[in-house]
Amino acid sequence: MTDADNRSDTRPEVRGVDHVSLMVRDARQARDFYTEVLGLAALPRPDLGFPGAWLSLGGGQALHLLELPNPDPREGRPEHGGRDRHVALRVAETAPFAERLEARGMRFTRSRSGRDALFFRDLDGNAVELVGTG
Repeated sequence: MTDADNRSDTRPEVRGVDHVSLMVRDARQARDFYTEVLGLAALPRPDLGFPGAWLSLGGGQALHLLELPNPDPREGRPEHGGRDRHVALRVAETAPFAERLEARGMRFTRSRSGRDALFFRDLDGNAVELVGTG
């Protein structure tokens, strides 16, 4: 008998990701970066008592940018974002994003697994993975 066989119909289940939050130094600058580089659209955001931005990831999912002091150091982080805390976003293919990052002089690394994925850090050192779904 498996764990799935022992589950009752009333057991709660996770159904997906609603939003992911990243801490940033300047919410307006971070919002511009994510809208220009990733093409994300801004969403309405209530006044939460501190600056921030909400961006659509599609499918009812969002990226929340929080302008708050970040306890994580920017220096000394692994060069490859896959070896650090990161957000992984699905894209059709990574090539157009690699071109945008290169045009901005931003470094990125490719996945070491051989799949179509790349890792970069945003303006605040947050690691982001883009996974090509082809």
